Amino acid sequence: MRVNVRTYEDPGEIAVSGYVLDSPADGDRIAVVDHSRGAPREWTYGDLTRAISGLAGCLRSLRLGEDAVVAVLTENSAEFVIAYHGTLTAGCTVLPLDPRDPARWAAAIAETGAEALIVETALGIPESSIPATHTIVIGDGPPGCVAWAEALRAAPDPQPVRGGERPAVLMSSSGTLRGPKRIAVTHHNLVANLAQIAALHEIRSGDVVLSVPPLRHIYGMQMAMNPVLRAGATLVIVATPFSVPHFLGLLRDHQVAVAYVVPSVLAELAAMPSMQRAWPDLRLAVSGGAPLPTSVAVRSAESLGVPVVQGFGMTEAGCVCFSPDGRAVPIGSVGVPLPGTEVRFVDPETGTDVAPGRPGELWVRGPQVVPAGADPSMPRAEGGWLRTGDLAAQDDEGFVRITGRIKSLIKYKGYQVSPAELEDVLATHPAVAEALVAGLPDPVAGEVPKAYVVLNDRVPLSEITRHVADRVAPYKRVRAIERVQAIPRSSTGKPTRPPALRALVTGGGRGLGRAFAEGLAAAGASVLVTGRDEAGLLETAKGIRERGGIGEYAVADLTDPQAWARVLGHLDDTLGGVDVLVNNAGAPGPIGPLWEVDEDAWWHAMEVNVRGSALVTRAILPRLLDQGGGRVVTVVSRAGRKRWPHAGAYSISKAALISLTANLDGEVHGTGITAVAFDPGLLDIGITRAHLDRGHTGDRWADEILDWTLAARDAGRFTPVETAVRALVAVATGAADHLAGRYVTIEDLSLD
Repeated sequence: MRVNVRTYEDPGEIAVSGYVLDSPADGDRIAVVDHSRGAPREWTYGDLTRAISGLAGCLRSLRLGEDAVVAVLTENSAEFVIAYHGTLTAGCTVLPLDPRDPARWAAAIAETGAEALIVETALGIPESSIPATHTIVIGDGPPGCVAWAEALRAAPDPQPVRGGERPAVLMSSSGTLRGPKRIAVTHHNLVANLAQIAALHEIRSGDVVLSVPPLRHIYGMQMAMNPVLRAGATLVIVATPFSVPHFLGLLRDHQVAVAYVVPSVLAELAAMPSMQRAWPDLRLAVSGGAPLPTSVAVRSAESLGVPVVQGFGMTEAGCVCFSPDGRAVPIGSVGVPLPGTEVRFVDPETGTDVAPGRPGELWVRGPQVVPAGADPSMPRAEGGWLRTGDLAAQDDEGFVRITGRIKSLIKYKGYQVSPAELEDVLATHPAVAEALVAGLPDPVAGEVPKAYVVLNDRVPLSEITRHVADRVAPYKRVRAIERVQAIPRSSTGKPTRPPALRALVTGGGRGLGRAFAEGLAAAGASVLVTGRDEAGLLETAKGIRERGGIGEYAVADLTDPQAWARVLGHLDDTLGGVDVLVNNAGAPGPIGPLWEVDEDAWWHAMEVNVRGSALVTRAILPRLLDQGGGRVVTVVSRAGRKRWPHAGAYSISKAALISLTANLDGEVHGTGITAVAFDPGLLDIGITRAHLDRGHTGDRWADEILDWTLAARDAGRFTPVETAVRALVAVATGAADHLAGRYVTIEDLSLD
């Protein structure tokens, strides 16, 4: 049975501020609690309405043109709330700017022809870049600017403001094809959407509401700020970025009833123990801005002890679907379409509606969808339907589930990131011949921008990522990068994402080999693990598959030349080949003086560590040569660089592997193959963990090594396993290509 959705009454031609502020709460009631500057600042409804009226009067006095654009450059703060509604009350259009994206401020102001600027000088904006004419300054500014306090004391101008199809806000939307763009959202789009949302989701006058997303984004603006002010409730604003412990403290200190958050916050909460009795006033947490993984939704709801729901929306259409209050919502659903919203599920290839319950591209139509003229490049279908670019399905009760995305937009922690913009920035580095950016799934952020680069010089990949970081807002930074031989292209010449790396990890049935295999799979690689322990290999592969990755295994004795033909055949059948070899398998060797240890045990360690690595490298190299490139990563140790008395077999074998790598690099030079000897550091896993677990045995030499290990641990010289795995993944994707043939440590890599 379908969900019974209440109807809504369209507000008609009323302007946004008139609709939101038409029934003000008691003037002494707290409207906004602002934590953006450390110590909280409180604004009553009386304070807020007077400030809004004063700012509107100030803007009117400037005699700006009709529908003049006013740029707002402030922190996520009470000042933004006042600037937003003061601008709208004055009959102007709001242009909200991102204070963390300075490269685009001037361009946005020029592109939109903004006639006035409200700017917070505490953001560190150079005085020389602030125009004096028609500028209202929060803080100290150059002569000729209007001070914020002066603007708020201006005589109010009660002139009525028209709403309807007039532009209200020029929202930033990251274009999927041509980079960021501005969308003119009308007064009617906003007020109609507020009425639609209220039919499913109520904010009560006595509620305290916490908003994590920026208010300049459609999510924070239309789900938190405007509904709270219309209800006469209290809005708690936090600075961004902020910590989860701070978030939890705000829930407690302000007796929050509803919290609007983003998936990255919920992912951290999901990892915490249950806190169900910590916030008796909390009744609901809302996630938005990016897809919410099902596991995170379930665990965070258990941790908070309240329902965690989500909706679906976009800049061009506001909120489209939401989870109705008081109704059990299927796991993973984004709720039901808002009243007055029409939806279709269309086969993106044929343009015809799919069968009920089947996924198709979500098309929407309703009063919240911006007019077609707001952006001619927006994908529209006949009849005014907006094509969202998202794949979705609807169940028999009307609940919608987003199943995928056919557009390339990356959503990082609720922020929209344009691949095209990042590709343009990457192309400005002199070593980058070609680049492609795509979203990489991430359990915390939703997606992270990953760059695939073709380089014409062997520079550190960290240099490339720093180049981008210096030129974009923090949330737009490239979070993963891979050096590739070429960017594939479709038959029409459109660049496409390179295929996933195919990695072979030896000794992958346990310990460090398993950790490396899991880390590579989590980074998107297809992984085959090999070794002698079939039960361990199966467990590794099974764990990778359960987390949604591609994991295979093949049983093989590292020292058996005949085994590698079978492994290569299995590689071809399962992964279709190999791009990266991780030589990880090894034996610790006997402990004691050379003349006392068992000779066979000594030579066995040399056989496994040196001959075994050489055999697998010999087997893989012809494949890499045929495909024109690849990487051989041989895991070594500082034991191969220093004296290691009483562990001679292990030390000498690691020294041999370091030398083998250096010589191999000379042999494959110019072929596109990179060989490095990678030292992950001293780790509490594998051989070291075995030493620790065994403890003191009374054997003089073994106990001597154990004592050294314990001293190193106590001195903080252990490397976290997670750091070692990150470093290995970085090396496998090209971060050490400029160090080819060398002994590479974690310190040689930049993991920021």
